[in-house]
Amino acid sequence: MNLPRPSAAAEWDLSAEEALHRRRVRRMLMAGGGVMVVAALWWGGYFATQGLWLLVASDLVILTSGVTVLALVCRGHLRAASLVILPVLLAVLTLQALLLDVPTAVAPRSVHLYLLPLAVFALVAFRHEKPWLARGAPLLCLALFLVFSATQGHWVAGFQLPDTLRLWGSWINGVLAVSTLFVMLYILQTDASPLTARQIELRKALARGQMVLHYQPQVDATQGVVGAEALVRWRHPTRGLVMPDAFIPLAERTGLILPLGDWVLAEACRQLARWSHDPALAPLVLSVNVSAAQLHQSDFVPRVMATLQAAAVAPERLRLELTESVLVQDLQTIAGKLAELKAHGVTLSLDDFGTGFSSLSYLKRLPLHELKIDKSFVQDLLENGSDATIVESMLTLGRSLGLRVIAEGVETEAQWRYLCDRGCHLFQGYLFSPPLTPDAFEALVHRAGIPQGGAGAPLPQASAG
Repeated sequence: MNLPRPSAAAEWDLSAEEALHRRRVRRMLMAGGGVMVVAALWWGGYFATQGLWLLVASDLVILTSGVTVLALVCRGHLRAASLVILPVLLAVLTLQALLLDVPTAVAPRSVHLYLLPLAVFALVAFRHEKPWLARGAPLLCLALFLVFSATQGHWVAGFQLPDTLRLWGSWINGVLAVSTLFVMLYILQTDASPLTARQIELRKALARGQMVLHYQPQVDATQGVVGAEALVRWRHPTRGLVMPDAFIPLAERTGLILPLGDWVLAEACRQLARWSHDPALAPLVLSVNVSAAQLHQSDFVPRVMATLQAAAVAPERLRLELTESVLVQDLQTIAGKLAELKAHGVTLSLDDFGTGFSSLSYLKRLPLHELKIDKSFVQDLLENGSDATIVESMLTLGRSLGLRVIAEGVETEAQWRYLCDRGCHLFQGYLFSPPLTPDAFEALVHRAGIPQGGAGAPLPQASAG
């Protein structure tokens, strides 16, 4: 029987949750191993000064185990480290509680407090193990804690430490145990959601170079290629090619949109530099989307110009696309930055035009070169009279303001002809080509040609696959 495959989002959640689980275990092991080393050094040093060599040997076991755990974690052997820390601590804490830390009316038992953070750790670290370990280990820790808390029992008389030592020692154990418990709970709280897991995975993707750019052709009325829009994709090692709507909202919420946006801009400029050596590709203008977070950076303009300069690309070959949502806050400052970019030769496009609430006020104040008619208006252009009226109004407005107007989302021959008849001269959509890899885009341009003086060869139909 063929079972339905989980959705791409579900697969991402599964892989991200696994990465998050390993991160939790790693952080808990580092914390636990560190506490073992600190506690063993402290108590071992003290007992050595008192000549209590049996206790020193016990602390050496804890110290060796703590160092082993930290070494295994550094090598990525999380399961082995977990299987070291649990039995060692269970054995040592149980023996100490039964032999050394026997409660009296003067000094309470305290060593059993370490069983609480150990139970939290076991619950997390062994959750994917067999039930006897996944549930048995944390329950055993809690059961021992209850026994040692509720009874004054001990194993063999004569080994217990003096009350004077245990009285102040209980404070040290209490502080260390409660601090460790807090760290364990803090790790759980900060790594509690799949959003955190996806954020971690996205950050790693940026660091490991898993992002790629695809290029969707922009054509004129003769279907000759005049430019392209750079569209980011995530080449995931297990999920394949991930579309931007699956990770761009996450990047915006977590601040990763800034390094992602910087990479997209830099890669687009590098691509323009490569195209500059090919006569068929050198005239193309490449559009790059800019996020609100990027635009509100105080050094945004110098960043753009430095990126262009580093790639040795003429500024007029780069077009920055802004959405109306970018312009909601501090329009005056943004207009100043855009004017500065325009003065340097960078062209500017208002993307998704008509979907906001203040389009006309933006057009009056911003130094734009181009308007993009949102695909939501183009999709129902032939069936919805309101959409048709809006599109015609945008075309008239663009002409009256001396702006280029490009319609995106063109998917049918009828849509294209309707737009051509109403005076639209620039287009983008699956009718002409889906977004393509650099090699596929370059091959398409070489087949189609580039318009010279307003004429160009017809663009071959490209499948949407």
